[in-house]
Amino acid sequence: MSQQTGDTARQLLTERIADNLRRAVTGAIGGTVNAMAVALTMLSAPYPGMVLLWLAAIFAVAGVRLELALRRRRAGWATIDVRRDLWHIHATALGNGLLWGAGIAAGAAIANTRQFIVIAILSGGMLGAAVLTYSTMALAAVLFMVPICVGTIIAWALFPGAQVWVGTLFCASYLLILSRGAFQNQREFTKAFHAREQLRETGATVQLLLNDFEAQSADWLWKVDSQGRIQEPSPRFGDAARRAWQLLDGMPLPDLFAPCPETERLAAHLARRTPFRDITLPLTLDGSPHWWTLSAQPWQDGMRGVARDVTAQKRAEARVSHMAHYDGLTNLANRFLFNETLAGALLRRRAQDDGVAVLYLDLDRFKSVNDTLGHPVGDKLLCEVARRIEDAVRKSDLVARLGGDEFAILMHGRRIDHIAEKTANRIIEAVRQPCLIEDCQVLTSTSIGIAVNHDGQTDAATLMKQADLALYVAKGRGRGVFSHFEPGMDEAAAARRELEMDMRTGLSEGQFELHYQPLVDVRSRRTVAYEALVRWRHPTRGMVMPDLFIPLAEDTGLVVPLGDWVIRRACQELARWPGHLRIAVNLSPAQLRSAGLISTVMQAIAENGIAPDRLELEITENVLLKDNAVHAALLHKLRGLGVRVALDDFGTGYSSLNYLRAFPFDKIKIDRCFLKGLGESDETLPIVRAVIALAHAMGMTTTAEGVENEHQMRVLLAEGCDQAQGYLFSRALPAADFPELRRQSPVDASKKTA
Repeated sequence: MSQQTGDTARQLLTERIADNLRRAVTGAIGGTVNAMAVALTMLSAPYPGMVLLWLAAIFAVAGVRLELALRRRRAGWATIDVRRDLWHIHATALGNGLLWGAGIAAGAAIANTRQFIVIAILSGGMLGAAVLTYSTMALAAVLFMVPICVGTIIAWALFPGAQVWVGTLFCASYLLILSRGAFQNQREFTKAFHAREQLRETGATVQLLLNDFEAQSADWLWKVDSQGRIQEPSPRFGDAARRAWQLLDGMPLPDLFAPCPETERLAAHLARRTPFRDITLPLTLDGSPHWWTLSAQPWQDGMRGVARDVTAQKRAEARVSHMAHYDGLTNLANRFLFNETLAGALLRRRAQDDGVAVLYLDLDRFKSVNDTLGHPVGDKLLCEVARRIEDAVRKSDLVARLGGDEFAILMHGRRIDHIAEKTANRIIEAVRQPCLIEDCQVLTSTSIGIAVNHDGQTDAATLMKQADLALYVAKGRGRGVFSHFEPGMDEAAAARRELEMDMRTGLSEGQFELHYQPLVDVRSRRTVAYEALVRWRHPTRGMVMPDLFIPLAEDTGLVVPLGDWVIRRACQELARWPGHLRIAVNLSPAQLRSAGLISTVMQAIAENGIAPDRLELEITENVLLKDNAVHAALLHKLRGLGVRVALDDFGTGYSSLNYLRAFPFDKIKIDRCFLKGLGESDETLPIVRAVIALAHAMGMTTTAEGVENEHQMRVLLAEGCDQAQGYLFSRALPAADFPELRRQSPVDASKKTA
């Protein structure tokens, strides 16, 4: 480090000397011109020979200075001998200053008034010239100026009638100001030098990093000239393009890619030399499609940037898109794609006699197939039914599996009613034929509901509901038949609307209440939390259970105000409970989509003065299935408030591990389906054990749902499960039925005392 510092200091001194020698010519010429002017002025004074001798000495010193400057300029500034040249500059500066100081002092002794004025002006000019001549050599400037100042003071003392103190003040002020200027110039030069050095080192570091980046990363660098032609392609570029890098040199960059709007966009950016980022372009390599992503900035006369092969990512995205739009078992369109296509078909309806039809069907008594022959046979039956349905419809029709044994067909065109009936008959007949699966003959049938839209006024959701109502009627007619939707079928919908109005009234009149089910610590058997479960005490219907009104609330949007009420009510109850207890509240998908959820939670916590971590919000995997990133961001905001977040029904979805990666939950709730036969079945115990181990490895608490007997508790204790919940401890009951919830918490008591 010291060697590097010494080299830098030497280089700085070399550049200061070079700068001084560059100015030497101008300084020497200016000094000799001034000396000649003085000599001409003083030749009329006594002792002209002394004046000429002084002028010759000035010329000699200027010549020595010029000789070194011109020699270094011819040989190159790299030939500078730091010590010798530095001594030379200081010596000539001092010599020059002494000559001028002596000349000024001697001249004043023999000068008349006019000549003395010239000498006084000249001394100030020479002092000022020193700052420019010795701009980067402050010491040399001082060595030059000090003798001049001394000579000038002597001149004022020798000249009759001149006031010495005026000359002394003049010289001292000039010397102080100009010396400070000389040192300031030297410091500025030094700062500029160090800035250049730092920039040079930074540039070298950046280049090193770029080289290392290209060597180590999956990306590679590229640059083009003003015509968009590839310049100096790297071997890494050649490897990515599957051709020798020499063949790429001079090739127009857009020619690498297949013609498409993105390639035209690339060419436009290159022609205009405008920056761009992440343009994804298709190309064919080794006979297969690939994709590169390019980004670039203008550089010199062309552009340079970075490229990345994103083929694997594009193929993965295609697979994910297929998974998101198609059923994994039958490879038919799924519910999402079907609804999206149906909505588009209704919007694109052209001719007045064009119609859109939905055929809604499910398999009759399919549950018995799963129960008697097993789910693998049931899955194979679904695949066979899917194939038969596809064979029975037109190529333009869309067949979808909506879930379970439910299928739907989207049809459109003229005379769609007649076509839909013929298609329904073909499907019913095809599905009725026996299926041979694993040497077993499986018999099934299907019922179909048909809803047709002719006027374009019905939306997709309504059309699906109409088809569903028609399917319900078809099943009521004996199964294995189809039924059209008719206006009279909406009586059930009317009943639902009546229930919806009752719900709205119940919300406004306070008919809803909370019941609580305890969550106990597996080791100590102590209750650590209660899950809040909503109940509806209807004035005429009696106690309405959630499985009857929650689906309706979700369909109508009432689940959002109902959910907000549950959060506020639960926090009010919690404020009266002992401080060691938590409360768990379930969140619906609609609540997560609600913009007011965060505000509701914050207000409920603040108004009741509870610690945020005593509130635990539970979500199911189905909530995360759509808009996963959006929901994860919302959950992070809730966590930022200090609220705990739990994943309910863990293991029932198909992307559980992906959810745990996207969001670090505080708790995992093991679904009750895994506790059936726990400790007795070889299938469930490994799953429960794996979930508990995974949760603990990720720092999460585990709660087992649906615990009904002591044997299950012993197994959970042995496996290290943290909490349990189920009928073994208690059903969901009002808070007043739990003794510990009737006792007032210390915090609440202190509030009342105050």
